[in-house]
Amino acid sequence: MKRLKIILTVSSCFLITAIIYMYICLIVSPKSIHDSGGTKYYRGMGFLAEPENSIDVMVYGNSDVYAGFVPAKLYDEFGYTSYASGTVLQTIGDINNLLKKTLRTQAPKVAILEVDCLYEKRNKALDDSNFLLAPFVFHVRWKELKFRDFYTIPNRSKKYDITKGFVHSDEINKYDAGDYMGNKNQKPHPIPRRNLKHLKNFIKICRTNNIKILFLELPSASSWNYAKHNYMNYLSKDLNIPFIDLNVKDSNFNIDFAKDFRDKGDHMNVFGAEKATTYVGRYLKEKYSSILSDRRNVKEYAHWQEVVDHFKKVL
Repeated sequence: MKRLKIILTVSSCFLITAIIYMYICLIVSPKSIHDSGGTKYYRGMGFLAEPENSIDVMVYGNSDVYAGFVPAKLYDEFGYTSYASGTVLQTIGDINNLLKKTLRTQAPKVAILEVDCLYEKRNKALDDSNFLLAPFVFHVRWKELKFRDFYTIPNRSKKYDITKGFVHSDEINKYDAGDYMGNKNQKPHPIPRRNLKHLKNFIKICRTNNIKILFLELPSASSWNYAKHNYMNYLSKDLNIPFIDLNVKDSNFNIDFAKDFRDKGDHMNVFGAEKATTYVGRYLKEKYSSILSDRRNVKEYAHWQEVVDHFKKVL
């Protein structure tokens, strides 16, 4: 009897502690993309709130993606539906998890991978999206908690994102990029072996699900050069995947570091992002028009006009 009493006491203490911890997780988790950490928590997975099988083009990568690709622009000019699933310092391992979540509700025709993320050496100790790790990932929120944080349940599947992942910035930071790409004949700079393994898994999942893959490198004077370009050019040919690098002159993309960037040539502002999206849209129309459809006059996609109107309103 005494032993049973001890077991019940210990079990009760464990259960109460677990309930308290779960409630703390609920309190500190961002409730919207406007809360601290909200962009990280919701933005990359806003596709979860999209109608089933309604996104034709998924764009994966790090912060270059949410700063440099505008789904509203792509729809307005070409009628293609898309989502920019990028977060800060996102790794290809993270992206594989996002790809698997994507396939639960979407059947994209094309997956664009912004390849700067393949050079990310950081190995995350924590999964930012894990609800049970919220007290560690979002601990700074203690300073800004509101009454609603104590009773609102975060639900990423109901967080409709009218920006479709794009983070707007009209800030212009003129930058002298110089010859940031360097010598054209630089020795190829390989990606970390761990990332290559994750990349091959990404490719395997896409090909198993009949998703065309496109490698893309958006302009960046701080993180890109010919050594990386030469390796990705080699790898793309080896893997039989097309590669667009908007940093090289051969692409005929007109980079303007005086007008198109917000932070010293690292991330594009909305003006650069519009140009890059139009460029990518033309490529998609030229290469994938047989599998991508113009949705602009389709009744079921009428809500995308609200996406375009919202983008033009904040522009």
